[in-house]
Amino acid sequence: MRSPLPRATEDAIFVRLFRMWAESREEHRAALPMMHEEACRHGFKDQAAAACASLFELVEGHLGRRLVRKPSGGREMSSDERALIGLVRSAPALVPGRGSRTVPHGLPGAISWAASATCDAMGFAPDSELEALQNQVANRQDCPFQITPTEPSAYTAKAS
Repeated sequence: MRSPLPRATEDAIFVRLFRMWAESREEHRAALPMMHEEACRHGFKDQAAAACASLFELVEGHLGRRLVRKPSGGREMSSDERALIGLVRSAPALVPGRGSRTVPHGLPGAISWAASATCDAMGFAPDSELEALQNQVANRQDCPFQITPTEPSAYTAKAS
């Protein structure tokens, strides 16, 4: 079992896996081998990369659009990257299909499963601050996956 990492480090690795997945798709390459190597390098369970990839695909399918990423290597995160972190951090405390203040629209069963599998594979502990908000009324209009005005709605196509 790996040694506990600071939360910011865990979040940074999770975002790195997302960026690898998104970049690989843009370049029509297989993402899982690189993601698996990266996850194992940090001591996460063998299934971490597959759980993350499933989560990313299911979220995109549910949203009906591609998730927006910031360029690899950057410290700044897109609103989608921040929303993915919030989703995995709050997933263990959510009941599938019910909302909370952090995930106002709730999680469909498949996304709830994938988020929980990701948390388990990466050893993420439930966020106590988010758990404290679970009994508060959700605002279903405040979706964390909304694009901010400074972000494109899809990946910019590479010039040929």
